[in-house]
Amino acid sequence: MKIIIIGSSTGGPYILENILKDFPILKVAIVIVQHLPPAFNKSFNSHIASLTKMGVFIIDDHTRLSERNVYIAAAGYHLRVENNRVFRLDSGEKVHGVRPAVDLTLLSIKKRSEDSIMGIILTGMGRDGADGLCYLHRIGGTTIAQDPLTAPIKSMPQAAIETGEVDYILVPELIREKMILFGQ
Repeated sequence: MKIIIIGSSTGGPYILENILKDFPILKVAIVIVQHLPPAFNKSFNSHIASLTKMGVFIIDDHTRLSERNVYIAAAGYHLRVENNRVFRLDSGEKVHGVRPAVDLTLLSIKKRSEDSIMGIILTGMGRDGADGLCYLHRIGGTTIAQDPLTAPIKSMPQAAIETGEVDYILVPELIREKMILFGQ
């Protein structure tokens, strides 16, 4: 299975809109871990659903990943992926001051010969995603950071870049292109 995991925070909804607007249906599962308060989860889900013809769902505990869908992390819960196929939610301590933390999602991915994984870190404060992207790169995943010059808040993508484990530093339009090529 092809899986794309995207982490973003402040400014993320706007960047995600640029990336996902008129997004084609691809044979890929897209997982979005956006730092949001719970009150905004449903409206964020609806907005992402308005951008693409892919199915868009807020993740529940034990939701199974399938291709041609976009999954939105449930606000207030960390998100892990068991065996790269089943989502698990947990309400453990915040990591980097946030819950969900995309680091935990990325670190839960397993190296499996039948899977191709892409990790993307977009705009946001702090360093959430840097450790997870580093891990993903080391197990053979493709890693992308948003070009900090295009990020409303630069620290998340900058922290990922500073690990030295990022394959591509791209503007949102080119992130979109890489995602489409990956999903074909």
